[in-house]
Amino acid sequence: MPQADYIGYRKIGDLASSGVATTASGARVFATGGADISADIALIASGAAFAANLWDQWTSHPAADARDFIANLKPRLASADPYNRLVQVIAGDQKINERAKDVSARELVLWYRQNYPTDFMTLTPDAKNYFNNYVNSRASQYPQNINGIMTNYLNSKFSTTEINYNATPVQAVSNLFSSATSGTTNWVLYGAIGLGLLILLSKK
Repeated sequence: MPQADYIGYRKIGDLASSGVATTASGARVFATGGADISADIALIASGAAFAANLWDQWTSHPAADARDFIANLKPRLASADPYNRLVQVIAGDQKINERAKDVSARELVLWYRQNYPTDFMTLTPDAKNYFNNYVNSRASQYPQNINGIMTNYLNSKFSTTEINYNATPVQAVSNLFSSATSGTTNWVLYGAIGLGLLILLSKK
């Protein structure tokens, strides 16, 4: 069992060289500047922000531990900007015990989307698509939908309208195309492509 001053077998003091810095106000500053969301998620998941009540998740009380972890995370989400908030939610969900993923899906991931409903206005289309791909992947791991876990993950997704809120016309067409190719028939696909072309032409 790691000692109390260890995070994933790395001393807390060693985290300064991990690529995640902290400003005087406590804001997280990522090495990629938002250019690589997966790298930022990996960095914060290994950082001191997740030290409290994290490495004791593998206990006989996974649901209670998950709720304790989420309760400690929520104040940090409240003080974060939309991008860092999304990154911390994904990183937090990844860290929660698999036996408590139903709690995480409902009380962290879905809670985040319900309590920060305007973040989509600031987030980039790429960040929102990344989040949607993440929750789609999570949902697919629980087809039995025990305790509504699959439903809660899927209900956390950004809508196409939200994704396209601050998208360029080209991004909007790409988003329509991606949406149309996911479990749809060809006529829906062609309709989406046609609609995308109309959007492009109307912007000229």
